[in-house]
Amino acid sequence: MTDFPEIRALTFDVFGTVVDWRSGIAREAENMLAPKGVTLDWGAFANAWRKPILAAMAPVRSGARSYVVMDALHRETLDAALAEFNITGLDETEKHRLAMGWRRLDPWPDSIEGMNQLKAKHAVVALSNGNIALVLSMAKRAGIPWDTILGADLVNTYKPGAAIYDSASRFLDIAPQQIMMVACHLGDLDAAKSRGLRTAYVHRPLEWGEGTERPLPAVGTYDVIVHSFTELAEVMGA
Repeated sequence: MTDFPEIRALTFDVFGTVVDWRSGIAREAENMLAPKGVTLDWGAFANAWRKPILAAMAPVRSGARSYVVMDALHRETLDAALAEFNITGLDETEKHRLAMGWRRLDPWPDSIEGMNQLKAKHAVVALSNGNIALVLSMAKRAGIPWDTILGADLVNTYKPGAAIYDSASRFLDIAPQQIMMVACHLGDLDAAKSRGLRTAYVHRPLEWGEGTERPLPAVGTYDVIVHSFTELAEVMGA
């Protein structure tokens, strides 16, 4: 066990780190489209939808586009994913429901247990590109035990922009070095580290599906490198 007595809050990336977006969106797409006679690789559809969402955040970060919430980006990028798979015939109500599927994602199997353990000693905080309403809806459905939610809509930009990491210290009223950012994405952690936060890498090798596994970062790259939230809780002395 490695203890970090100075850490008062753990801030978590949500999509991919806390929840399995790929399986959730594959399920939502199948539930919507299979009854209409559509057959396809549902996981591939989820990946094809996620990639342009990531790209759509860049103009907001650069200032080329005014801030729009993640829910809106999910809806905007859906049409391209549908077109890629030659899916037609959905009305606007159906498209909206499918886009809101990003609010109905399930946690990884270790997420809730590990977070509940961590809550004994630390504030457990969402620090997400998702807007607060999205992350809250997801949490209420899935039982994700946040102490509080800090969304991108509080600062009107997206990670890895510095403003989101800086906002954690400001809103929680603690020093950056008393916060540990938890994520499975190296860019997220590198940006958090550059703003003075401590960092914990959690390995999520199946985020994008079989055959897309990423190697573990080298020892010492981040303060903590673990394979689950329950292992993180052990490391943190929870």
